[in-house]
Amino acid sequence: MKTLKYIFILSFTIIALGVSAQNKTNVHYSMGVPMGDTKDYIGKTSFRGALFEFERLVRPNIGVGLQLGWNTFYEAKPRASYPIDNGAITSNQYRYLNSVPIQVTGKYYFTSEESQIRPFVGLGFGTNYMEQRNDNGLFSVVEKGWVMAVTPKAGVLVPLSYSASFSVSFDYNYTAKSSKVPQQTWMGINVGFSWDY
Repeated sequence: MKTLKYIFILSFTIIALGVSAQNKTNVHYSMGVPMGDTKDYIGKTSFRGALFEFERLVRPNIGVGLQLGWNTFYEAKPRASYPIDNGAITSNQYRYLNSVPIQVTGKYYFTSEESQIRPFVGLGFGTNYMEQRNDNGLFSVVEKGWVMAVTPKAGVLVPLSYSASFSVSFDYNYTAKSSKVPQQTWMGINVGFSWDY
C-alpha cells in the first residue's frame, strides 16, 4: 500500500507542474496479445480492456501523466487431469487473468501540434493489481496481489479537429513476479481518442 501511496503522490506532483501547460485526456479500447509466461497460461488474445490516461504537456513535445486501465484474459481448457494442491482433479478448466494498472507515464512527441500526424514514444511505470484464477469444477485456485509494472509504448495521434485526435498505440506490458503472482507479459493494442483542453 505504501508503494501505491507514493505513486499517487508522485503522479499528482508531476501533473501539477507547468502553470500554462496543456492537458490531454486519452481514452482507449485495449486488446491484449499474450506473450511469454502469459501465453503459456492463456494463449488467446483478449478483446476485453480499456485504458484511460490523464496527461499534461510540460513542454510542447513532452507529456507526463497518470494511466489507469483494465485487461482481462480468458481461456477454457478441455477436460483433463489438472494438478491442485497435493493432488489432481479431472474436469474442464477455466483460466482467467485480470490486470488493473496504475502507472505514472512520460511521453515524447516527435512533431508539433500543428502536424497532420504526431508519432510518440512513452513509458509507464508503477503497479498492477493482478488476479490469476483457475476454476476446476467446484474448486478454484486464486493468486492475486500488487506487483511492479513497466510499460514502454509507441503510437501516433491523428488530429481530427482543433482539440480532438484519433489515437493508435502499441505497448509492451511487463509485470514482475511476486511471492503471490507469477510474472506476466503481453502486447497491448490500443485504439481510441485524445482530447486537448
